[in-house]
Amino acid sequence: MKHRMIFLVAALLMLIGNVSTAKAGETRDPFAVLGEIPVQHNGRVKPFASFADEALLYVAGKRTYQKIPAVQLVWEWIARPEKWNTLPMLKVRYGPLAEEFGVMLVDGKVTPQIVLEHRPFLEEVSAAKELQRTKETLTELQQKRTELYDKAAFFRAVGQGALPGFVPHPQNSGEGWFTLEDLMSPEGRLRTTAFYSAESIQDTLQALSDVFQQMRGEPHKPSYESALKLRDSIKALMESQNIFLDDAALEKEMTYNRLKPFHKAWQFYLVAALLGLISGIFVLFREKSAEKKDKILCGLNRTAMVSFLCGFFLHTYGFYLRCVIAGRPPVSNMYESVIWVSWAAALFALVLSIFCKADAIRTFAAFVSAIALVVAQGFPALLDPSITPLVPVLRSNLWLTVHVLTITMSYGAFALAWGLGHGAVISYVFFPQKREINRNLTLYLYRAIQIGVVLLAAGTVLGGVWANYSWGRFWGWDPKETWALIALLGYILILHGRFIGWLDPFGFSVGAVVAFLGVVMAWYGVNFVLAAGLHSYGFGGGGAAYVMSIAALDLAITGVLILIHKRNQQV
Repeated sequence: MKHRMIFLVAALLMLIGNVSTAKAGETRDPFAVLGEIPVQHNGRVKPFASFADEALLYVAGKRTYQKIPAVQLVWEWIARPEKWNTLPMLKVRYGPLAEEFGVMLVDGKVTPQIVLEHRPFLEEVSAAKELQRTKETLTELQQKRTELYDKAAFFRAVGQGALPGFVPHPQNSGEGWFTLEDLMSPEGRLRTTAFYSAESIQDTLQALSDVFQQMRGEPHKPSYESALKLRDSIKALMESQNIFLDDAALEKEMTYNRLKPFHKAWQFYLVAALLGLISGIFVLFREKSAEKKDKILCGLNRTAMVSFLCGFFLHTYGFYLRCVIAGRPPVSNMYESVIWVSWAAALFALVLSIFCKADAIRTFAAFVSAIALVVAQGFPALLDPSITPLVPVLRSNLWLTVHVLTITMSYGAFALAWGLGHGAVISYVFFPQKREINRNLTLYLYRAIQIGVVLLAAGTVLGGVWANYSWGRFWGWDPKETWALIALLGYILILHGRFIGWLDPFGFSVGAVVAFLGVVMAWYGVNFVLAAGLHSYGFGGGGAAYVMSIAALDLAITGVLILIHKRNQQV
C-alpha cells in the first residue's frame, strides 16, 4: 500500500510539474506564445489565454468553437472579423426571442452581423436600455434581448481591437490599458506616443501586422517567430517605461489554465467512487469465510483511497492557484461556491473516515464531489468560471468573508449528509438484514449533519454581525437570511426528531435527503430564482428549470423508496 501510494502521488506531482514548466517555446506553438501576452480586462491583468477562454464562453457559451481552441479563435476574430461576423455563433434559446429572428436562425443560432443590423431588434434593445437607465424592471424577453445584443457588441469590440487592453498607461495604473485599436488608429497613436516612443510603438505595430498578415493567409496561422516577436515587443514597450508585471502570478495563471485541476479532480473522485461502490457490493454479498474476496476488498479500498487523495490534492491545489491569481478566497460567485462546497464535502469525509475508520464515507463524498465538479465544469454558460475582482461590498470586510466561507462550508457538510442519506435509504430498503452496516451509515450521517448545523448556525450569526456593521441591523428577514434560517431549522428539526424518537433511523435518513432542498433554496434559489434582497452581489440567472427538474426527480425516487420500505415492513 505504501509503495503504491508513493508511486501515485509521485506521478501526480510529476504531472503538475510538467504542466507548470511547459513553456510555449518547448512546443513551438505560436498560439501558446500569443496566449501568454498579458492583457487587461474587467479590472484584472491576465494572460490573453484567460481572456480568450472568457470571451468564447461569453459569446458562444462553450470552450471551443468548430474544434478551434479559444486562443486561436479570438485571435482570428481580431485578424479576420469579417469572416466570423457572418457565422452563426450566438445561441438564441428563448422561444419568443427566437420567433423574432425566424428564418435568420441557423440551428438555433444567429450571426453577430444580423444582431447588430436588425433594425426592429435594435429598436427594442434601445427601449430596454432606456428602461435600465431609469432603474425599471425589464420583462424576461427584454432581458434576453439585451443579453444577446451585449454579446454581439462584445464580439464587435474584440474584432475591432477595442478589447482587451494590451499596453498599460504609464502614469495612471487606474486608467484602462491602451488597446490594439489605440495603437492602430491615428488618434490612438497620438495618445500612446505621449507616453511611449514612436519607435517602440512602430516595432509593436510591425510585429502585430506580421501576425495579422500571416493569419489572413493560408493556413491562417502565424509563425512561431512572429508570435514570439509580438510578445517580446509588447514586453519591451512596457519595460521602456519601467513597467514590470508580476510574471510569477501570470505564470501561475497559465499553469492553472493548462492543468485544469478541477477537471482532473472529478475524474479521480469518480474512480474512487466507482471502486468504493464495487467494494461496497463485495461487503454486502461476501461470505465471511471468503478470504480471497477479503484480499480483493482490501485492494479496492486502498486504491480508492489513493484515488480520492489524488483528487483532493488536485482540488486543493486548484484552490491555491485560484486564490493566488484572484488575490481573494474563491467564493464570489456560484461556480466558485460549487467548487468550494465540493471541496468541503471531501475534507469532512476525510476527517470523519479517519475518526470513524470507515471507507464508505469517502465513497459517498467522492460521488458528491464528482457530481458537483462535473456540474461546475460542464455548464460554463450558467456557472461562469471566470476569475473576476470582488465586488466592493466584499472587498474589505473580514466579517463578511468569514461569514460566506462558514456558510458555504456548512453546505459542504450537508452535501456529504445528502450523499450518505441516499446510501442509507437505499441500504435500509434493499438490505434491511445488514443491520450493522445500516446503523453505521446512520451514525456517519448524524455526524455530518452535526458539523453542518454548527457551521450554519455560526455562519448565520456571523452574517448578523456583518449586517449590523454594514446595514445597522442584526436581522431584517432578507430572503437570504430567511432561507438560511429555514435550512438551519430544518436540520435542527431532524436532529430533534431523532433524539426524542419521532424519527426512526430510516426516517432520519429520508429527512437528510429532503432537508437538503432547503440548502439548495438558500444557496441557489435565492440568488438565481428569487434574485431579491440586499445580497444582490450574488445574484445570477439561468438553470432554474434544470435544478427544479433534478430536485423533483430526487424527491420522486425517494418517494418510491419510501413506498418500497413500507411494503417490505408489511410483509
